[in-house]
Amino acid sequence: MNKLAMYILTLLLTVLASNPAFAVIYHSDNFESYPLFEGNPGNLGGGWLLYATVYGNYPGCTDYWYNYGGVYPAPNGYQISNIVEGSTGKALNVFSDYNNGNHGDGACIETNVFQERVLSVADTGYYTFRFETQVPMELGVNVNTYGFVKLLDPNNGYSADLFEKVSTVTAGSKLIFVNLDSSAAGKILQWGFTTTASNYQPSGRYYDNVTFAPRGSGAYEGDENSVPIPFWAYLAMAGMLVLVGGAKLRSRRKS
Repeated sequence: MNKLAMYILTLLLTVLASNPAFAVIYHSDNFESYPLFEGNPGNLGGGWLLYATVYGNYPGCTDYWYNYGGVYPAPNGYQISNIVEGSTGKALNVFSDYNNGNHGDGACIETNVFQERVLSVADTGYYTFRFETQVPMELGVNVNTYGFVKLLDPNNGYSADLFEKVSTVTAGSKLIFVNLDSSAAGKILQWGFTTTASNYQPSGRYYDNVTFAPRGSGAYEGDENSVPIPFWAYLAMAGMLVLVGGAKLRSRRKS
């Protein structure tokens, strides 16, 4: 038993030393495989979803009216999102839903284009959301755009346990760092882009070279190529050490 335990522990440590061992979330998208939008509306694909919320009292956006989307693929079309030719190749264009007539009522039209995953214990750890922002136009008055990471609790009315964001009003590379510990298991993780606009104001922003990956995974230039050990791995190693210690103790008693 002692030799078997040592063998298992050695195997576990060896496996942990290699990146593929981790059942973590790793998402990367440069949009080069997507068709350019040329007047024939369709869906983006690639797992990108849409969700829109409408509020009154622009630009305060404090009076909730209604929402739509959420289970629908984000469009490659005239409204909300499409694929364009950016400065570094194809890019994701995210903008307002100008088909929503409440634009003319002074309402806040908040559009979200995002990825979504349900977290498992194996997915917990430190993550980085990184992307590049391009500025095709000046934003309209009081229009707001940003990238975000959210953690929603489906057992508590989908309340946001985590909501981190970074402005995309200006161009450049943007980063969000989050720590998803074991308490996040079973909750809904989202990362993506939001635009809030009204009165048909200009709101477009281009996004490219998007990654959501474990911090230190080497997912982008400048990110050190080493994967942090997740919580489940520590538990497994502790269990193996207990097993080895117990085997040694029993061996001593027999002698």
